[in-house]
Amino acid sequence: MERIKKQEFVKNFNSVLKDTEFLMIAHYKGLSVSEISSLRDQIRESNSKFKVAKNTLARRAFKNTNFEIVEKLLVGPTSLAYSDDPVSTSKVMVDFAKDNENLKILGGAMGNQELSVDEIKKLASLPSMENLRAKILGLLSSQQRKIVFALQAKQSELVRILNTKYKS
Repeated sequence: MERIKKQEFVKNFNSVLKDTEFLMIAHYKGLSVSEISSLRDQIRESNSKFKVAKNTLARRAFKNTNFEIVEKLLVGPTSLAYSDDPVSTSKVMVDFAKDNENLKILGGAMGNQELSVDEIKKLASLPSMENLRAKILGLLSSQQRKIVFALQAKQSELVRILNTKYKS
């Protein structure tokens, strides 16, 4: 890569990282081109991004971002997955690593907090935002139904009581 292209890459990647909430670092040594392509596709479907970059360029791009704390993980052939949705990115990477032993998750960062592999696995086990929204919506609508049924039951009970009193 030419010097100007490297500088441009670092500048662009740095500006992207400044607006990103979550970053994961993993070793990909031993993955075939088709496996990496499959991982890229899965990452893209989860509205995340995936990069394989030289560690020196990634370190430069990490400067003045929240991700400086994970520079020490940039050793060997590393890949970077990043997004604003830590749960979906973690799910894809952890699931892929289960099926492909050559992808080794090293750690990551969310905001300005470093995350261990175990913490990333915990993130992956959480329900996605879509699932949480659906559950909340279901809870709200079920409560509304319960209120309507309770009001209807009380009204019919009141009518029965009035009818029995009226007939007596």
